[in-house]
Amino acid sequence: MLDVSAGNLMMEVKSSESLRDQHLEAMDEQVRRYHGPHWRAGSANQDYYPENHAYEYISLVVPRIVLDNPRVRVSTRRPGSQDEVAEAMRHALNRWVRDTRLSRLLIRIAIDSMFNYGVLLLSQVPRPGKRNDDLSFWPQAYRIPQRMFFRDYLARHDSECRYMGHKWRRDKDDLLRRAREQPEEGWNAEALREVVTDNDNDTDRASRERGIEGNARGELTAYEVWVPEYELPDSPGRDEGFHGTIFTMAAQTKAQAKPESLAWSDDKYKAPERSAFIRAPRAYYGPRQGPYTTFGIYTVPDSAYPLSPLAAVQGQQDDLNRHVIAASNADERYKRLVFVDNTDPKLIQRVKDAGDSYVIPISGLESGKVVQVELGGSTPQQWEMIAQKRDRLDRNSGIFDAQRGSVAGRGTATEVAVADEASASRLGFIKHQFQDAVQKFLQGVAWYLFHDDRVDFPLGPEAAEALGLPEPWFKGGMLDEGSGATFDDLELEIEPYSMERTSEGLQQKRTMEVAQLLMSIGQAAPMMPFIDWKQVLEWVGDSHNFPELKDVLDPEVLAQVVGLQQSAFEEKPQPRMGKDSGAVGAYGQRSPAPAKQMGQLRPGTSVRPAAMNRGASQGQTAKNGRT
Repeated sequence: MLDVSAGNLMMEVKSSESLRDQHLEAMDEQVRRYHGPHWRAGSANQDYYPENHAYEYISLVVPRIVLDNPRVRVSTRRPGSQDEVAEAMRHALNRWVRDTRLSRLLIRIAIDSMFNYGVLLLSQVPRPGKRNDDLSFWPQAYRIPQRMFFRDYLARHDSECRYMGHKWRRDKDDLLRRAREQPEEGWNAEALREVVTDNDNDTDRASRERGIEGNARGELTAYEVWVPEYELPDSPGRDEGFHGTIFTMAAQTKAQAKPESLAWSDDKYKAPERSAFIRAPRAYYGPRQGPYTTFGIYTVPDSAYPLSPLAAVQGQQDDLNRHVIAASNADERYKRLVFVDNTDPKLIQRVKDAGDSYVIPISGLESGKVVQVELGGSTPQQWEMIAQKRDRLDRNSGIFDAQRGSVAGRGTATEVAVADEASASRLGFIKHQFQDAVQKFLQGVAWYLFHDDRVDFPLGPEAAEALGLPEPWFKGGMLDEGSGATFDDLELEIEPYSMERTSEGLQQKRTMEVAQLLMSIGQAAPMMPFIDWKQVLEWVGDSHNFPELKDVLDPEVLAQVVGLQQSAFEEKPQPRMGKDSGAVGAYGQRSPAPAKQMGQLRPGTSVRPAAMNRGASQGQTAKNGRT
């Protein structure tokens, strides 16, 4: 069991921060090159790097990873008993994604992931816009800056972390007031008074982090540490949704004030126990995965920190920029001079005064009397070397001229197609990694929607139309335990192409293809009712980025059309030979009536999930999809 005393936890946090800072050491320089010297006043004096690969990569890749809100599908491993719950959860998640404008947050996380990694924090908060007497809650997502997050420094993978957490800042006076007014939250007023603020440190946070003059705000710095393996004695337990413990510690107290040169690991200094927890340890109520979701692209063996695309090619960016800067400096030193014979002063003056292409006739001009000389400037060898290094960087980063929208015609159509396919495979992996993390995060959101009975919010017009309800509301909370259904029975996935941007030309092409395909399906569906056409349309919609395509087909109308066609076929008189046209057949027997078709399709009734409240008022709610 991990030692969770204040002194030991603080030592663990400091070691984790030291390892984290090693991974982020080059990030400041990466960001400076990304925004360039003219992003803000004061940055114009920094070095200029002509090859801004970070900006080029982010501007090309991020819109293809995330540009819109993800759309979610929810299915269940227990069809029948939990279908209504899955349908209710689908509408609730998509409503939550739209209301929180998740795409804005995901774009920031995607840019973080290109440099190093991104972190999202999920917590349960009062629902925005609720009435004062409404105790409605819902999940809320927060971006954690990379330098504010830490994890177990001994972990070899993210799943092996024995603890993780983040740093936060808050006004000390506000926390003292909360300690007085809300004692049930467990804030320790005595410990809070001992915490050092930016006023006590003489250097305010704005000056340290932004390089500008600013006033101290009386903010204190603290750590939240989630330890999943430690359970408080009075914790309700994992069966009730409580997984581990959260500890809240001050970053520095007045008793801990020490010279900056004295390290935490120095034997001369030990964190006293009363650096104490400024808040009582509390059981964490949330999904097993914890409150944090980390976003990374490539894994590194035996390391919990991922490798970003920009960090992997940073050395090649530096190499290319050195050669480009050298060639640029050589071009700046370029000079064109004219040497003349100094024995003829009039000739020297005439050359100096003459304009471009001016002809100066000279009698008896001797060879070499006027000589043009060029000094400095870049050489063809330099630009050939630059082209080679740029090609190497492009190969490793997966950015080619076709992705930039610049095709000079040097390669054949086949070469361009092969390069585009290779780049698509690389980009497809980046998309998969990012969407996998988004899916993991949304599973945490779904956990709160499923378990917390304080969750209560309207679903909006789209759900109303799909469910046939005037004003559907979602109500969270545990299901009927007698059904045996659990949250783990639900399966969540992100609809293909829902997050990324597609070009206008490609979208128009897909629309025309879908329109033509619908005409063909409309003609074939009544002729082949044994095919599940809704499933066919769902496959087509996924491949063409039209997830609503499956709703175009109405099964009831299709069944009616099939029934009418079969009825018309039955009533239509069959042509017979002339000798059989009488009432008696060829053998003196009456011709039998046409046999009635067996297995005729009948118009069915669509099954609507009873997972939503059919009332029109907020008070009339259903509990987690159960009426």
